[in-house]
Amino acid sequence: MTLRIPSILGLLVLSAGLAHAELTYDFAPQFLKPPAGLETIGNGHGEIQVDSTGKIYVSVEGQDKGGLQVYSPSGEYIRHLPLPATLHGFSIRKSSDGEFIYAAVLGQQKVIKANLDGQVVLEIPRDSFPAEIANPVSLTLKDGKVLRGSKPTDLGDSLSITLPNGDAQKVSKADIATKGMAVLATGEKVEGINPEKDDAGVTLTVAGKPRKIAFSEMAQKDGKPAYTQGSSETRGGLKLTSADVAPNGDIYVVDGYGTSWIFVFDATGKFKKQFGGPGEPFKLANCHKIHIDNRFQPARVFLCDRGNKRIMHASLDGELLGVIATGLRNPSSASFNGDLVCIAEIAGRVSVWDKEGKMVAALGTNDTPGQTNTPRVPPADWRENVVTSPHGITFDAAGNILETEWNQFGRVLRWNRK
Repeated sequence: MTLRIPSILGLLVLSAGLAHAELTYDFAPQFLKPPAGLETIGNGHGEIQVDSTGKIYVSVEGQDKGGLQVYSPSGEYIRHLPLPATLHGFSIRKSSDGEFIYAAVLGQQKVIKANLDGQVVLEIPRDSFPAEIANPVSLTLKDGKVLRGSKPTDLGDSLSITLPNGDAQKVSKADIATKGMAVLATGEKVEGINPEKDDAGVTLTVAGKPRKIAFSEMAQKDGKPAYTQGSSETRGGLKLTSADVAPNGDIYVVDGYGTSWIFVFDATGKFKKQFGGPGEPFKLANCHKIHIDNRFQPARVFLCDRGNKRIMHASLDGELLGVIATGLRNPSSASFNGDLVCIAEIAGRVSVWDKEGKMVAALGTNDTPGQTNTPRVPPADWRENVVTSPHGITFDAAGNILETEWNQFGRVLRWNRK
């Protein structure tokens, strides 16, 4: 049975306006100084965090200074940690064992725990996740039968897959159907198997019956009929986007570009459970990042459900507690300080919310078409105190806000709390 958040955390009515108007921030221009020889920090598509000493960590991709860049509290570049270049969302948490980075590595489909020197002390690889999500396969045979399973293994002229009941099934590659798709001039898409082409068109088996489609019926793409074909075999995988750790040491990670499942591992990296996903009761869509919300006892899981433009709470056991607010600008990340939470909204805003679920500040709002939810806004078009595509965010210990953007050049903004 789904619990409900107490009325003070009820659904936010955005038209009610901001509460606690006395909460204000000053924009700090040109706060971060890039590494020597660089005009900007480099391709940004990740997160920003602050450690217990005030040092700032920013994830960047695909260059010599990729992995994590480390800056002083005043914004001076210190060094970079050579962690994986596709490190995406991460958190920094301090416990009795020390202070560690917990990170989702998008390109390598894994989670890592590292110390603040960048030494990896724990890795949760793809094989530690449920196979039906981490390593799924689907294929259609020439007779129309559809097989779904996991862990595909190439055996030369055949393929072995694990069926949902756990049995292994060997399939001859010669029996796997070719799939064809035609886009008609009307916009209709026709998909089928076992295509047979001639000079006039193609015949596809659709729902067990042949259907002849003339090339003249198809839409044109680059002067050619809009028709494609290939193997009916499709494989999936993890698209991990953020990780955090609960007070008991359990590690939470989300498949935020894929199925929006949230996975729970114990402190040693052993899989415990999963929850969320696109189905009931969560109905998540591009749940991009999750965070452990320690403002409450017991702590909760804070979900940035970006595709549905809302934020939600779940229990640490994976039970939906309720929706905190709707109508956001595609929330991508969050951070906590005292009773407040700040949120990076990739469609052009940074917002601050109180513990009762009311927005108390809106910062950097950008309403310019084409300048939000894109990584391609060049530095020449940046405006002070105006965001483009907020992707990662953090409070520092003093309650100041630092935000990193999805931007191929790399951009970090800061607001100091008055």
